[in-house]
Amino acid sequence: MGIGNISSSRFTDEDLPFFLEVIKDSAAWEEEEKSGHNLRDYMARYQELNGEWRIWGLDGERIAVTFHVNSSPSNRKPWLGTILVKNIIRRKGIGTKVIELLAAELKEKGEKSFFAGVPENRHNWIYFLADAGFEQFKMEAYPDGKDFLIMVCPLI
Repeated sequence: MGIGNISSSRFTDEDLPFFLEVIKDSAAWEEEEKSGHNLRDYMARYQELNGEWRIWGLDGERIAVTFHVNSSPSNRKPWLGTILVKNIIRRKGIGTKVIELLAAELKEKGEKSFFAGVPENRHNWIYFLADAGFEQFKMEAYPDGKDFLIMVCPLI
């Protein structure tokens, strides 16, 4: 499927209404990630990771939001933290294409892998990441009793 001209830019305050729109259509993400926090507070929690919030556009229209870090404190590797695609264009390959573009940027910088952590009970997220090239790496149990599937996307 030809998707068109997808591009990204750094997230700005002007993008907040769009982010709120995609969150409204992403109850599972809001439950897992935002958990009642104010959006600005939620985003500020990730400042210390030195990551990058991006807004993605298709032919000039906002279509997705991502957050990724180039060097995680845990393993000094790039990690995908968030990807949310506008509800009305989900399941059309947009999210996979966004991940492909991020992966290509990382590969160009010499990275060999791209990681993601997913709550083990979020099967649709796991299937989506698998379709985008991620593979199961390991399971991690957190002190709060939650289990996470750590996935890796080889960049070779």
